[in-house]
Amino acid sequence: MDVKLSIGEEDVGTSNPIKEEVKKDEVDSLEEEEIWRSRRKRMNNALAAPKTAMRQEPKDLYVAASKLTAIIENADVEEFISVIEKLDDQTDAWVIFNSPVSSRGSLLHIAAETGEDNILRLLLDHVADHRIANKNDWGDTPLHMAAKAGACGAARMLIRQAKDKNQILRMKNKRGNTALHEAVLIRNVEMACLLWKEDSEPMYLENAERKSPLYLALDTGNSEILHELYSSSLEPSSIQGLSPVHGAVVRGQYGM
Repeated sequence: MDVKLSIGEEDVGTSNPIKEEVKKDEVDSLEEEEIWRSRRKRMNNALAAPKTAMRQEPKDLYVAASKLTAIIENADVEEFISVIEKLDDQTDAWVIFNSPVSSRGSLLHIAAETGEDNILRLLLDHVADHRIANKNDWGDTPLHMAAKAGACGAARMLIRQAKDKNQILRMKNKRGNTALHEAVLIRNVEMACLLWKEDSEPMYLENAERKSPLYLALDTGNSEILHELYSSSLEPSSIQGLSPVHGAVVRGQYGM
């Protein structure tokens, strides 16, 4: 009996889970992009509304900034846009976006810290580029805040938006920490990898305690971070501060 095989033809009535999944992903992506365009348009329209006040009253700005801060912390992007749309003509959202709203910094700092990517994306559209490098009362940039929170999506957006990505990756806070220092301190492997792969220079920079991220990796004892940082091609002569070799010997980690 001859047996014929049909190659490349689909059986009628048989579903293809892989194709269905791909199609669903494409539909979801298109829907998300449409939602984003709608949000962006609403924000642009709200910010384009004329303002009659020649001088912004600090009290009004503080009230509006406090309300927006709470909304960001609740990760409610629709409410955030709604509040911007409802601001009276005496309150300019541009001023709020581009000014510190508390000791924590600007709304950009707060969005980065909470990892609220949708709001951060909207803010980055309406904040002067140099504001990405602004520091709060502790010397933290928005990237520091994202690193401390392990908010990788926020970190990627900030790095992408920065005019000089190496500048913000190498900036230090009042503890002398770069964003990479902070990522190592919280033992976040994904964040640490993201940062050092963007710029390896911060691996060698010392903080106020004379510790580089390479040295801090020993302090944390996190084997994944140790492996990631030390498996790269290092330049020992570039390491600032305390020697990781000395640190490894003190800890009896002779393999390191």
